Amino acid sequence: MTTIACFGTGLQRGLAHGEGARAKVRAALARWEEATLGGLPNAPSMQDYAAGFLASTGLWDTAQRLTPDLADEVRGIAHGAGLPEALVAAYNLMDEQWWYDFDASDAAPKAEPGCSLMALQGASHTVIAQNMDLPEFMDGSQVILHLGGPNLPETLLLSAAGLIGLTGMNRDGVAICVNTLLMLRHQPRALPVAFMLRRALAERSAEGALGVLRALPHASGQHYAVADRAGVTGLECSALGASVSFQGQGRLLHTNHPLSSTDTDSRAMEMLTARGRVADSTKRLAHMEALNPQGAEGVKAMLTDPATPLCMVADSASRSQTFGSVLFQLGDTPQGQIRLGLPHRDAWQTLAFTA
Repeated sequence: MTTIACFGTGLQRGLAHGEGARAKVRAALARWEEATLGGLPNAPSMQDYAAGFLASTGLWDTAQRLTPDLADEVRGIAHGAGLPEALVAAYNLMDEQWWYDFDASDAAPKAEPGCSLMALQGASHTVIAQNMDLPEFMDGSQVILHLGGPNLPETLLLSAAGLIGLTGMNRDGVAICVNTLLMLRHQPRALPVAFMLRRALAERSAEGALGVLRALPHASGQHYAVADRAGVTGLECSALGASVSFQGQGRLLHTNHPLSSTDTDSRAMEMLTARGRVADSTKRLAHMEALNPQGAEGVKAMLTDPATPLCMVADSASRSQTFGSVLFQLGDTPQGQIRLGLPHRDAWQTLAFTA
């Protein structure tokens, strides 16, 4: 497990990331280039692709305007890894690249990210966990980011080398897990998912994080589960705003189709249905609904059982697979556990804040 300590200002955090994981970052972006452009006739260079992506949307402009500290972190990653800023900025638009490519070519993207999420409210704490499923080319780039800085609580995140974060928790006892909702409407001049996640996770209370998610404009369809020791709230976010899918105590389950939002993009829904992704999401949700895991150990066993649909393996129908699993326990002292890659490869490990 590669853990990168990234403390200080946004630029300092990014430099620590880019320098500390330079080989991983460069390898990750090389695989991304092959996955994006490989096999395409008359393909542009990756730098031209990235420049076009940023210029034809307002995503990077919005990130710089609404989250300047995080934009500086991206710049630091690029500088530390010796890569062009535009490349690293475009790489951090993972959820947005899906609809950008789909809008540009009307062809089905090569892989659709997924995730299976469960939260349980106990007597004195909340457990929230998920399997993070990403395009298979990202496997091998897994890192843990250990963050802190001005106006930023100490934070632990599962990420990929070069990305500012995928899912995580902070020392104040706030955790956020996510599910992509590709069939919800997007808007190109709004805040991308990675920046939205990090901005919300910088809050020191679940109420503050939810306020961020409700107030800022969303570039992509995404479900955010925000938890603290008192419970969990699920928000399905799209171009229209935030729709509550769950709030309070009990058990929250979510995969990759909307449970409350009706702000759908008909073309994306038709394509995802035709490719079997909606059926797969429904199957995973039904599997979790049929189970009744008890506490953290039960949830971990459920998420990492390779015989279930919750563990995704890349195949001809979907070039995505399980990138890793996280579990956060939010009580008197926040605790985290993580397992990287497919279930048979690595054991669960502990995420530790500074002593």
